[in-house]
This record gives sequence, structure tokens and C-alpha cells, in this order.
Amino acid sequence: MASTPLTEGDPVRVGRYRLLARLGQGGMGRVYLARSPGGRAVAVKVVREALLRDEGFRQRFVREVAAARRVTGFFTAAVVDADPHGDPAWLATEYVPGLSLQDAVDRHGVWPEEAVRGLGAALAEALAAVHAADLVHRDLKPSNVLLAPDGPRVIDFGISAAVGDTALTQTGTVIGTPGFIPPEQLRHEESGPAGDVFALGAVLAYAAAGVGPFGRGASHAVNYRVVHEAPDLSGLAPALAGVVARCLTKDPAQRPTVEWLLDELGESATAGWLPGPVADSAGRLRAETPTEPLPRSGTIRPAPVPVPSGTRRRRLRTVLATATALAVIATGAALWRVAADEDDESPARPPNLEQLWTHTLTDGQTLAATSEEMLYLQHAERHRITALDVTDGSRRWDRRMRVDDVSQDTGHLKSVGNDIRVTAVSGGLLYYGSNDHLYAVDADSGDHRWRYMDDTFHPSPVVVDGVAYAHMDFFFYVLDTRTGDKLWDYVFDTNADGSNIAVTDDAFLVHSENKLIAVDLRTRKQKWTHQAASNAVTGLAVADGKVYFGTVDGSLYAVDTRSGEEVWRRTFEAELWDGRLGDGAGMPQVADGTVYFENDAYVSAFDADTGEQRWRRKQETDEVRSLDVVADTLLVTDSDDVMTALDIRGGKPGWRESLGRGEEVAVHVIGDIVVTERGGPAADPVRLAAYRVAT
Repeated sequence: MASTPLTEGDPVRVGRYRLLARLGQGGMGRVYLARSPGGRAVAVKVVREALLRDEGFRQRFVREVAAARRVTGFFTAAVVDADPHGDPAWLATEYVPGLSLQDAVDRHGVWPEEAVRGLGAALAEALAAVHAADLVHRDLKPSNVLLAPDGPRVIDFGISAAVGDTALTQTGTVIGTPGFIPPEQLRHEESGPAGDVFALGAVLAYAAAGVGPFGRGASHAVNYRVVHEAPDLSGLAPALAGVVARCLTKDPAQRPTVEWLLDELGESATAGWLPGPVADSAGRLRAETPTEPLPRSGTIRPAPVPVPSGTRRRRLRTVLATATALAVIATGAALWRVAADEDDESPARPPNLEQLWTHTLTDGQTLAATSEEMLYLQHAERHRITALDVTDGSRRWDRRMRVDDVSQDTGHLKSVGNDIRVTAVSGGLLYYGSNDHLYAVDADSGDHRWRYMDDTFHPSPVVVDGVAYAHMDFFFYVLDTRTGDKLWDYVFDTNADGSNIAVTDDAFLVHSENKLIAVDLRTRKQKWTHQAASNAVTGLAVADGKVYFGTVDGSLYAVDTRSGEEVWRRTFEAELWDGRLGDGAGMPQVADGTVYFENDAYVSAFDADTGEQRWRRKQETDEVRSLDVVADTLLVTDSDDVMTALDIRGGKPGWRESLGRGEEVAVHVIGDIVVTERGGPAADPVRLAAYRVAT
């Protein structure tokens, strides 16, 4: 798991554990990397206070902690401490610095037979520990297997149950992940330890073939194949296929025991068992684990996305679903010096970018958000937001924002601070968070409109037709933009990726791994799902009744927003790109009936309705950071610090500008204006510059 710095809204300690960094955040709560007084690294899950107001959830969490404490096997992430009755409640487990099996296969491809056998033996040992505690896991899947250098760990006992416990299925609810749910559970029959053996077989097939043994597609189709059809094991070596086939037997009484699997698969190696690229990734994560708290940041950019080590394209996963969506930020690019007071040794201004203005930020001030007309600067500690006109840099308004008082509770967990953090601009409102509230102000004037209690989980709302949709991974809620009152909410049965959302006039769209989910805004029920061949890796671009997105295998999808039917899909051929070695795809851009998409430095244009390729051009770089359409020009910013102008009609290159001098710069394209943000340390203050693009 990659870590990110703590913010001013995070506690210093949880129980006796000193927090070092954030590991993740979802609808259930935040997960932190922490260190015990004796120096042991742990992962601490802190549950959202709002959920704990639901007594039913509190009871479920108490049961989860009790179940997890009973599992003590080496290949499980052991619970080391917990306070399920606390306010808020928390759970500390062993920290596992490794990729999930799902991420490992997505990034590095399928595993050789011996590695799969070692994995299988270790997972069988983990299940033996679970079953010895008189539990069944009920949700063993590739994303719940973490790969550390010294062996895998089975995680997430959130829906574990005692053997014979039918409480979770009394109403006919099926819990689990399609393709890994045993057939008896789909038939609403009793499911015990043999159900975990079935899931283990499916996990091993996934590691060996890159796809589950019952294929991909809609959940109901996969579940039907699980119950009625034989698994596809054609991608497995014969001996391994024989073991997996026994695990996947329809009759649970005919499946092997975990003890038989341990004998059959041999002893799991704890050194050298991982495929080389996966071991390298796991080693980097372990080496990068902080031992002291990472510097706190009170100025987080809207809709940030954690960047796993070694993944380049995921930097581009951001919420770009509304008319006021933020421009892609290309961090790490080196730009030309732009301020009027530069010395004579500075390079000349690029001739194809007409400089409009420059502006130096005060100490502690950052560029926090952009709209079609304005840039918004925030000063977190002084609680000020300043709006600049994007065309001339003039100050449109400057205000001290309202903030929450710091909580006076004596516990560490309540000391969350009262800095401000801008999260979004949408529908004429600017949103920022402070302490446990989300605030809305008029984006044109800065006038206060309302605040909403969000328990410090400050979302990035998307506004459509006068209502704001605020997404929190496991759920979203809908606010009246006039008053801030909550109108309704919706809870997902899975973790839905907050960086991959869009809202149309009748549906809320969100990605959960390789599944695109649509929630009907009228009925407030799930409308449809679409399952891609691999996980989504870009934001969602919506235009003319279709939603476009890229996946980790390099494919570009067009899906009908009304029905969820796949309109077309385009992939890159083998001579251009190998899906097992690629790193995903950049954000698609849609303009005037054309979709522009990049993968592996190939920039392509497709007909938005048919998917017919209009042109393709390889860039002189290893990585493209962003694509932006300006009039009849496609701006391509690449990892070689070069901006290239391509003619949108045929992809013919126009001008190219070298951007490099090795300084850290962010680039924002707003209409036909490029805004650069350069500098950082106190000795070199941040300077903004705006240029009009020559087209």
C-alpha cells in the first residue's frame, strides 16, 4: 500500500499508536500507517463517526473485530489491538507493505506454475488458520491477498462469519465477489469452509491465467456460469488445472480440504517465491515505508488520487465529469521561466505561447482549484480564498472564510484543526472543508451559502440540475445546492472508486475496479452495470449519451449511459503494445464527435459514435502526461518536458516547445489558456503565469 502525508485534519495518535501517514480512505473510514511505542508498523482503521451513530453498524464492527482477533495464522494480517467500543472505534492490524494480487497481475502479468503453487500453499495455510477459529472468510479474492516479500497475507475479515451462521443470508442476500462466490451460496444454501476452498481455486486460476475461471461480464452472467457451467482452466498447466478443478467442484462435499491442498501444493517458499517484477514492487514499498510522520499538508488539491509505486498512468485518474471539471495537473514537468523579473540567462518565452500575465503567491498560498473563468488560491492557515481572473490575472475577490472551531474534546482523535481545504468548483459554487463541515460559497463573489456536517471527510461535489452529488467510495449523498440540506443518499455493496465518477441528467456513474455502475437518479436504485475486461484506470468522459474510459489493459471503451450496453471497444495491437507489460492509459478527451486517447505514447483519434480510428501518431517519448483540445489543436504534454501541437484532423505535428529546466511545475489548460505553477520553497515562492495558445 502506498502512503501519503497526513493532513491538518488527521489525529496525531490513535490509542497508543503514533500516526505516520495515510494509507487510504473510504466510506467506512480512514486507514493510517502508524507505529507502536515499541516501533512496530501497524495499519490502523479509524471508523467514521457518522457510521457509529448507527447501532447496527456498531454491532457489526464489534463482531468483525472479535472474529479477526481469533485468526492467528502467519499468512493472515493479524489484529494487534482494537477499541471497537471507542468514540470513534478503531482496529490495528499488522502492516503489509505489498501489492494486492489483483494489482500484481494487472501490472506484471500472469504467474508461472511454481509461483502459483507457492501462493496456493500459503493461502491454504491462511484458510486453515481461519477455519481453526471456527470462521469462514466468505470474501477471498485477488484484491484481498497482499503480497509481501516474506509471503502473502489474507486480509479483510469484514464479512467473516462463524461456521453455520446464517444471519448474513437470512434475507437472501448474497455477499461476495462474482466469480469467487461458491455455487451453494448463490443457491442460498449453507456455505462453510468448503466455500473458501472454492474461492481459493478461483484465485489460483486468476493468478495463472489473468482472468477468473468463470470469465468476465455482468454479475448475473458470471454467477450463472458458476452455478451451471464448468470452469475454463485452459490457461493453466495440466497438473495445476487438476488441483484447481477439484476446488471448483459444484458439490461442496466433493471439494478437497485445506490440509489436502497443503500436501498437494507443497511447502510455500517464504523467499524467492514471488515473480521478479512483483518482488521488486514489494521491495520498493517496504523500503519506502516511513519511520517518522510524513510532513503534514493542509493544502490538498481537489480530488487527489493515491499513486501506487511504479504506476505512471494512475496519476491521471481524477474527477473530470462536469462542465467545471478541473484541468489535469501534470506534476513533475519542468517548464520555462515566466516571471517578468527573471535574469538575462532565462530562456526566451516560447513563441507559440502568448504570455498574458504573471502572479507571485504569498507564503503559504497555493493554487487550489480552477473554473472556466477563475483561478482560486487558498491559504489554509489564514482561512483565505482569493479568486483571480484567468484572462488577465486581476483579483476578482478575496475573503476570509468561515471555519469550524477546533473541537475541545480531550481525546487525540478530536483534535482535527480548523484549516481550510478547497475540494471542488461546480455549479457556480466553490466547496471547501474545515474540521467536520463542508462549506459552500458563491464562486463568483465568495459569499457564504451554507455548511454541511461531513465528519471531516470532505468530498468533491459534482453539481447537476441544482443538486450536488458527494461521493465517499462506499456511498454518495445528494445535497440541495440552495440550502445544503441532504435530499437522499445511496449505499453501494462494494468499494466504488471516488476518482472515477460522472453524473448525467438521469444517472450517477461510478467505477468499482472493472465494473461500471449506474444508479438511476429518479428511482434511486441501481440501473445497470457494465463489466470491462480489466480495471478502469482513467476518469469518465461523458458526451452525447455515451461514457468513455480507459482500462489498465490499454483498451478504450464507449458505453451507452442509458442501457449500460457496450457501444464499442478499441485496443492496441500486439506489435504496438503488450497488455501484460503496459501501465494503463491516459484520460480520454471528447470534442466535436471525436475521442482522443493515448496509450504507451501512441495518441489516437476515434469516431465517437462508431469507434472507427481516424488517425494514430506515436510520440517521441515514453510517457504522455495529458491531452487537451484547444480549437483545432490537440496539445500533448509528455514526460520529456515537451508540449506538442497536433492537428486534430489528421494528427499532423505542428509546433513543439521544450519546457525543461528541471523545476517542478504543474500545468492547467483552461479553454485556450495554459496556466503554469512553478516554485515551492520559501526561498523560491510559487509563481503563476498564463499563456494563450497559438492555434
